[in-house]
Amino acid sequence: MISNRKNISFYLLFTFLITWGCEDDSLQPCEIPNVGNFTEVSDMGVISANFINNIRPDFGIPEENFTALYDVQIYSVKYTTTDNNNNIIYASGAVYLPLTPNDVPLSILSGQHGYTIKKTDVPSVTPLYGYLGLFGASIGYASVQSDYIGLGSSNVNYESVNMHQNGNAVVDLISGIKHYACEKDIELNDNVFLLGYSNGSYNSMAAHKILINNPRDYEISASVLIAGYYDLNIESLDIPDTLLMPSWAIHPIYIYDKYYNLEIIDKVIKSPYLERLDNLFKGDIDAFAINDYLTTNTKDLFHAEFLNSFTTSNIFKEYRQKLIDNSLIKTIPKSPILFIHSKEDNVVDYQQSVDMATNIQNSGGDAELILLEKGLHSPTAYAPAVIKAINWLQKFE
Repeated sequence: MISNRKNISFYLLFTFLITWGCEDDSLQPCEIPNVGNFTEVSDMGVISANFINNIRPDFGIPEENFTALYDVQIYSVKYTTTDNNNNIIYASGAVYLPLTPNDVPLSILSGQHGYTIKKTDVPSVTPLYGYLGLFGASIGYASVQSDYIGLGSSNVNYESVNMHQNGNAVVDLISGIKHYACEKDIELNDNVFLLGYSNGSYNSMAAHKILINNPRDYEISASVLIAGYYDLNIESLDIPDTLLMPSWAIHPIYIYDKYYNLEIIDKVIKSPYLERLDNLFKGDIDAFAINDYLTTNTKDLFHAEFLNSFTTSNIFKEYRQKLIDNSLIKTIPKSPILFIHSKEDNVVDYQQSVDMATNIQNSGGDAELILLEKGLHSPTAYAPAVIKAINWLQKFE
């Protein structure tokens, strides 16, 4: 009799342990992603909601349009991703986590910053460069911002317009934060949003392209792309006589020439500026400082053959093909996208957003377009649009 009771008790205990173990998700191990795994995490401290609200004027954000609700904990991270040849490499970025008083699951917001030439002008080094992520985290998003491959602590070649590398840098950091949140018991929901500005909009669309070709274990819920470019197939070279930012005009050509061995840079840039480029584009000087060593006069900076025969000359054929290879105009995202662009944008023609939105709509995709009447190409000028973007994303929560 006693023996039977012991057997029954053991059976009940065994059944309870098995059932409890199966039902408790916390016992399930956090699956390490193939790429995106955080290899280094450094505490960058906390930025208070009060501080964020105080710097709103510096970013051109009207006080009545946006109020930070939470302090934000910031981490600098190094993570795995892949290069053009699918080799595992390292990239860096920043994580912005809201210090909320409740346990409501958080949506992920991936912010993509604009054009950067200086290697350290990135979120992992200076968190305010990731202002898209910072402002998003201050109202309750678990935000990430990639430095992009080749910037920050990444020691590989930097290409500002590289669909594969920059797209992977974005999607793999999202995989990384999902794994990190699992390990740290930070509860996330299934929402993943993209918010990009300028070059960051190109990189956001590249992320969509990567996910179409190589799906991860998540999908993008919605995206807002501000003042971006997507069509790199240049049918006519229309460069103004005076350049606002000669460094931005030269840098993509210089990078393509150097890393694809095109050997055309001397056919593009005139002396004495040609001889200065290697020193100017080492990654230790920002775009505005580089401008001081160049000229804003287009005809003094560029060779006439480049200006007059770029679209027809065989000299530039391989370069034109590289641009086409990295063009994203035919990408049709699977989730809703809002494009925002100013008609006064003096760096990226607003027609880029018009054409991209039209192509998506004509292909059965979900795209909206807001054209602003005023605003030059700068983060401050577009800051109210960033707040409008965050508000638009919230309707998909």
